[in-house]
Amino acid sequence: MAKDVFYRQCRLVKRIDGGELTQVSWLPEPYATAGRVVKLRECGVWDDGWVVASAGANRLLACDVPDFHELSKAHLRATGDAETAR
Repeated sequence: MAKDVFYRQCRLVKRIDGGELTQVSWLPEPYATAGRVVKLRECGVWDDGWVVASAGANRLLACDVPDFHELSKAHLRATGDAETAR
C-alpha cells in the first residue's frame, strides 16, 4: 500500500528585479519547510527560485487539497459569469 502524502499550505516568495513576487500554494510536506528553495510548475513549465517563507500547521491529504481552478470554474458557471470569463 502506498504511503499517504500530506500537504501544507505555504507562503512562497521569489525575488525579482525591482521587488518580489508572493504566492500561496499547497506543497507536499517534505518540501514545506521555511527557507527551502523549490521549483513550481505552471502550465508545464518549471519556475525555479521560490523560497518557502512560511508553512501552515494544518496538514491535508492530497485528495483533500482544494482544486481552486475547478472551484473557480464552478463559481463562474453557477453565477452566469462563465461567458465573460473567457
